[in-house]
Amino acid sequence: MREISGRPNILKRLNSDLIKNTLKELGSATKAELAKETGISLTTVGLILSSLVTEGEVLNQGYDESSGGRRAERYTINVNHTLVAALCVEEKYIYFAVGNATGDIFEESRVEIEEPKYTEAVEELIDSLLARFKSIKCIGIGVPSAVDNGRLFTGMKLKEWHSFNIKAHLEDKYNLRIIVENDLNAIATGFAHNRLKEAEITTSYALNMVYINFTTTGIGAGIITNGMLVRGFSHYAGEVAFLQLGNGKTLYEVAWGEHTDEEYADAIATAIANINCIINPEYVVIGGEGFEFNNLELIESYCSRYIPENIRPEIIHVEDPLKDYIAGVMYITIEEMNSGIKLVTTKRL
Repeated sequence: MREISGRPNILKRLNSDLIKNTLKELGSATKAELAKETGISLTTVGLILSSLVTEGEVLNQGYDESSGGRRAERYTINVNHTLVAALCVEEKYIYFAVGNATGDIFEESRVEIEEPKYTEAVEELIDSLLARFKSIKCIGIGVPSAVDNGRLFTGMKLKEWHSFNIKAHLEDKYNLRIIVENDLNAIATGFAHNRLKEAEITTSYALNMVYINFTTTGIGAGIITNGMLVRGFSHYAGEVAFLQLGNGKTLYEVAWGEHTDEEYADAIATAIANINCIINPEYVVIGGEGFEFNNLELIESYCSRYIPENIRPEIIHVEDPLKDYIAGVMYITIEEMNSGIKLVTTKRL
C-alpha cells in the first residue's frame, strides 16, 4: 500500500470503484451502509457519492423512513449511465450485443462479414452502434485465438490480425477502451456467470470449471479456478488440443483422425482425467458443433473408470455456446471497465 498511498488520484479511483461495486452488489445503500461495507470513512464516502451523483453514475433515491433519528439518504447505481458493446467475431459473422453496467441487453443481433475484411466489418459495426448508442464507453471483442495484449497468435481464423494489433488500432481510432479476449475464455466466463445467475448465487469465488469446446477445426478450453479466469503467463492456457494422451497422439489427432466411438470416448475421458489431476474442477462443460454428442454417455462411462467418484467432476453438455459467448464478452468487458485498478492479496502457505 505504500506505493499507492502517495497517489491521491489512484486512491480516489480505488475508493470510487469500491463504492460502485458495493452499490451494484447491494442494489441500494445509505452512506453509513457503504462506509460499513467498504471500510471507507463516512466523510470520504459522502464526497465520492456527491461526485458520482453529479456525474450521473449514481442516483439519489431520496430519504429512508425515519427510525427516530435523522433520515438517511439512499443511493443506487445508474445502470444505464454507461453502456458496453460485446462483439463475437467468427469466420462469417459478427454476433453483437449492447448492454448496461449490469449486463442487461438492449440489442442483440449479427452482421455478415465479407471475408477477409474483418477490420472493415468491425469498424462499420462499431460506427453503427456508436451512432445509435451515445453512452457506449467500452467495447469487448471475442476472437477464436489466443490473445496477448490485443495481438492474436494462434488458430487458423482471423489471420490478418496475427500481424496487426486490432486493440491498439481501434483504441486509437475511437478513443474508447477496447478489450480483446479469447473466445473460450469468454464462453467459460459466460457459462459460469449464467449458471450462477440462474441459481441466484451472487458470488463466484469458489467456482472451479473447465469448458471444452469442439469446433469444426480444433479444440480449446476456458478454465476458471476459484472464480478466477486462468489465462497463463503467455495467454496460452486452455490449448487442450495438444494434450498428449500417452500413446504418441494428441487429443486433436484422435478427435479429428479416423477413430471408433470407443477410441473417441477414451481420448476425451483421458484428457478430462489429466485435467482433473491438475485443476480438479467441479464441472467439465463439453460442447461445440464439432463434438460427437452421441458419444457423451460413453465418455462418462470411461470417466467413471479413470476418476474416483469422490473427485470426479460433473460433466455438462451444451449444444450452442453462443448465449454464453455473448454473455462472457459482455461480463469481461464490464469487469474491465469497472475495475481498472485492483488490489490482490496473496497468502503464503
